[in-house]
Amino acid sequence: MDVFALREQLVQDYRHYAESFLKINTLTVLRWDAPEDLREKVLEVLADELGLESPDDVDGFAKACGGSEYNGHVYFWPKRDDADGAAARIEHWQILAPVRAHAHGVRELNRFIQRHFREQTREWARSRDRKIPKPLGAEEILWGDKVISVQNESWRPVYPKENALRYIANGDIGVVVGQFKTKAMAKAPWKAEVEFAGQEGYVYDYRHNDFGEDAPPLELAYALTVHKAQGSEFGRTILVIPNPCRILSRELLYTALTRQRERVTLLYQGDPLDLMRFASPAYSQTAGRLTNLFTAPDLVETSSETFLGRGLIHTTSRGDVVRSKSEAIIAELLHARGIDHAYERKLTFDDGSFRYPDFTIEDHDLGRTIYWEHLGMLGDSVYAERWERKRQWYSDHGVVEYPASGESVLVWTRDDEHGGIDNQQIAALIDELFG
Repeated sequence: MDVFALREQLVQDYRHYAESFLKINTLTVLRWDAPEDLREKVLEVLADELGLESPDDVDGFAKACGGSEYNGHVYFWPKRDDADGAAARIEHWQILAPVRAHAHGVRELNRFIQRHFREQTREWARSRDRKIPKPLGAEEILWGDKVISVQNESWRPVYPKENALRYIANGDIGVVVGQFKTKAMAKAPWKAEVEFAGQEGYVYDYRHNDFGEDAPPLELAYALTVHKAQGSEFGRTILVIPNPCRILSRELLYTALTRQRERVTLLYQGDPLDLMRFASPAYSQTAGRLTNLFTAPDLVETSSETFLGRGLIHTTSRGDVVRSKSEAIIAELLHARGIDHAYERKLTFDDGSFRYPDFTIEDHDLGRTIYWEHLGMLGDSVYAERWERKRQWYSDHGVVEYPASGESVLVWTRDDEHGGIDNQQIAALIDELFG
């Protein structure tokens, strides 16, 4: 999905926001406020997305992590012959967050999920008659845990050796599938064995002395940072975003929202509609990079008190940051004629629905308000369909299309088939509208 169409989708389904959540095909948006609220929401979403009987369904969660039921118990096995192993399902879902620290970061989310669903396994791993490895490292990684490699390794023992890749990459995700004590084993398990999603049927050995305080080879992976998930794809993702979030940008948001194949659930702290601001170039990391190699950077201070490179954004002489060159041209022509205008000002009607017109112009002389939309991608069928819905929305709320007259008037212009705009034509239209 086009994640920057998120704003339009959020707007169109705003009536459901009154119930504190929003559902749009492959996107669900939920609000959270305090850390306790976030933990409750995470469990509810996991239960819903993973098909658990309840937020306390321990066995159901284990199966969602690749476990297989046998004689009333859930076990974790690597791939055997034609039977899939645990790693075959481990990337069917993933929790993502921008940061590692704090109650909303991946460390605390991993700790919380493990304690909630795997406490019985932890007790089993510490018992005298245990059949699984002791907890590994500071995160106390357990048999059946979802883990990620945080090192590149080519030396670690692997079984079977035949045709094994013998390489583990930083970012590989897997499941701890062993050891599990059998009658043939004289003593309790002394190592953990991990099957990775990219190497099904092969298990790599991890021992307790591998887990130093500074650089453990594995970490829990129920929750990952968005940065760590770059290049990966999961069936379903749950994205946790705090507010404020210093590192959040529209590029990071785009990366996070495109890690899924099926659907994404967005858990946002506060009003989810605040995310609309990330459609602005002012929240772009790319636009904020000073990447000129041969000339000194030309900085522009925006209305949001950030500095962006002039060549990477469109800023009007009045200081407005706009999305396209065509919009910048329209803004300059309006400004040159002394016509006051607002860029992307929220328009709300009595039924609670709203949109953000490109330009809003209060024409006090004729007692009307003009909403000007400029269309830059009508050749794209999805864009064109979205525009027709927006056009109908204007009509449904009594906004008439120019040249008809009324208190609320819609004016729309478009780029030509080559993406160009006719300055003289726009200037003539302005003169026609305002004399």
